[in-house]
Amino acid sequence: MAKFERLKNPKTFLLILVCTFLLPLSGICNDGKYGNGETKIIDFINSYYTKKEDINITLNNRPSALNEKDIKIKNITFVKLPDSNGNGICVVEVMDKRNLTRNLFVPFKVTQKKRIYVLKEDMKKGEIITEDKVTVREIIFNEDKKDYPSEIDDVVGKMLKRDLSANTVITKGILEDYFVIKRNDIVSIVLENKKLMVKTKGRAIDRGRIGDVIRVKNLTSQREILGRVTGSGIVHVDM
Repeated sequence: MAKFERLKNPKTFLLILVCTFLLPLSGICNDGKYGNGETKIIDFINSYYTKKEDINITLNNRPSALNEKDIKIKNITFVKLPDSNGNGICVVEVMDKRNLTRNLFVPFKVTQKKRIYVLKEDMKKGEIITEDKVTVREIIFNEDKKDYPSEIDDVVGKMLKRDLSANTVITKGILEDYFVIKRNDIVSIVLENKKLMVKTKGRAIDRGRIGDVIRVKNLTSQREILGRVTGSGIVHVDM
């Protein structure tokens, strides 16, 4: 205590006490939420997913052996791949300081952020969804994601099967394709190239959405040709 007795400033003495007794304790948690072994397991699970996916991985019932000193991870494999709800199991082969190996079973849960599309306003059955009528939100999914459109292009241009109120989450089950041309519709066939454009009437053999290639029959020549739907009742044919 001779060193401390020479300190005349009480604040300096208190600071030394804090540094001496508290700072070593902070090193216990310097790896964050998980220890080094657990981080390797999480990295292994994460490698199963693509970099585009924003996921969160939680280890359930983590074996205490992973926290043992000098434990080494030799191998990690899946016993159960993540299911549609994100639940899976890893088997971790570890070796201790005596060079003895054993297998540890580590259950885990993967949750994933996903974009969902929500209506901004009330809409009626049969209305066509436009981009200004939807907003995007990101949430963590704990359920099967197949029922939800993955891209805005899977929503815009679709027709509603029923009336929906504002703030309704859009699922695939409430959408159907909107065909601007139906079978046997009389359509305008536009034949064009860089120098010439000709319009004539035709009859649709197939139904089509904008962008679809469908068969139409030229009512003048009675020939069947292929064209791309570019609007309601309009089919473009390149010459």
